[in-house]
Amino acid sequence: MATTKTPISLTHDALAALPDSYFKTVDERNIDALLSLFAPNATVTVQTGNITYSGVSEIRNMFTAFVNNSKTLSHEVKNIVVDPVSRQIVTEQTYSGELMDGTQNDMYNCNIFNVDEDGKFTRIIIWMSGANPLK
Repeated sequence: MATTKTPISLTHDALAALPDSYFKTVDERNIDALLSLFAPNATVTVQTGNITYSGVSEIRNMFTAFVNNSKTLSHEVKNIVVDPVSRQIVTEQTYSGELMDGTQNDMYNCNIFNVDEDGKFTRIIIWMSGANPLK
């Protein structure tokens, strides 16, 4: 069985830093910086909402609506597992935010991130506790 070798730039530490960049750009409402983390044909699936956003345009629309509908946003990664060979990262995180309608969301979520050889997200799968604010 052949072993895939990960490029030197995609070390464990480099991969582990990607979710922090992702959550930071979301919390800062910096959509352009957020989208720079994605490959052009990336997908984001909200598994618990049974919805998938395909390509940067759909992902942009989803995140733009989310940040525009949010008064406050805060993510904190609690646990992370990184597999440099498969370029996959799994996070457990809290999300706390208030929507414009006053709804308070305090959630515990898990994400799976797949990363291409260039260090861009190709797929993110999200599991959420509670109602999906990414609509």
